[in-house]
Amino acid sequence: MTNLTRRAALLTSTLVLSACCAATSFAQMFDPQQLRPYKPDVLIKGGIIIVGGGLKGQVELWEKGFQKFHPDATFGNNFTMSSEGAIPALYLLGADVAPAGDDAKVSDYLAFYETKHYFPTEIAVATGHYETRGALWAIQIVVNKDNPLAKLSLKQLDGIFGAARTGGWDGIFYSAKWARPASENIRTWGQLGLTGEWANKPIQTYGYIAPGFKYWMERRLFHNGDKWNENYKEYVEGRQTVPGDPEGKKVDSERMYEELSKDKYGIAWGPILHSKNYPNVKQIDLSENGGPYVALTPDNVKNRTYPLKRDAYIYIDQHPGKPMDDRAKEFMKYILSREGQEDVKNFGFFYPLPQNVIDEQLKLIR
Repeated sequence: MTNLTRRAALLTSTLVLSACCAATSFAQMFDPQQLRPYKPDVLIKGGIIIVGGGLKGQVELWEKGFQKFHPDATFGNNFTMSSEGAIPALYLLGADVAPAGDDAKVSDYLAFYETKHYFPTEIAVATGHYETRGALWAIQIVVNKDNPLAKLSLKQLDGIFGAARTGGWDGIFYSAKWARPASENIRTWGQLGLTGEWANKPIQTYGYIAPGFKYWMERRLFHNGDKWNENYKEYVEGRQTVPGDPEGKKVDSERMYEELSKDKYGIAWGPILHSKNYPNVKQIDLSENGGPYVALTPDNVKNRTYPLKRDAYIYIDQHPGKPMDDRAKEFMKYILSREGQEDVKNFGFFYPLPQNVIDEQLKLIR
């Protein structure tokens, strides 16, 4: 099973389990005090090389906690402004641990595989935030406030934002099993059950162009395909004037939400940290294809029931059939323990993982 396939299974299993939990156990699901404590199998001495994203300081907090159990362990850090250097650091620089602010792209896997002839091990270490900038905020789907639509499935989002494709990706391997015909395109509001004046109105799509955000949506909705709705209007996250705009307007998230506020027939995706300033747009609840419809709220991101939440990852170079190096193994065990997830909670930038997700990640540490 590839990392990408495993991630999809992880998302589904987490949603099903979380939806079945009673409200009385909800707080326990992501309270680190309910997690198993860290117990070292080996005392680590010497250096651990870490190259990649510092997760806004979270990695350094983990290091300090780890050294309470391993006082002779030291860290050689090379934190980059972007997570793009994380996976290359494994095969070019011999890094023990490579933190990344988001999951790897096909091109990241391909370069590693061509060098090593196997895939890096991907381990989720924290849940992204509800809305905080730079903290892997959850993706929100919004429409004009006059739109009667209230909910959508991820399959419907594919139909709305995507286009016909001949396949998708499983790791670095292109597969026709992810093909989607044009007949599954959703281009009018009537196809979503709206009637009257809405029935034949075309759906205008809006969203981001920034590679990190756009690639994540392609992974989540299109199986890493890159075919988008022909009318997709693209915007950058920050304030930026694009010379190609005839009016010299800033083609950024503010303009996107301004336009959607006036467009009864539009739909957009982005962060709630931007949309919350626009009262004329409203949020759509989402379903993981057949599951319950879930609103984007802080609690639903924390308990991982919201389908478009994101994760922080660490990548390890682990040869198949060989045990993980003790330095990386013990550090990852610490991160995925009560103490490591308490560090996440105390830092406050991300959300801690629940035990069922941690158990899935620990299976990868051999």
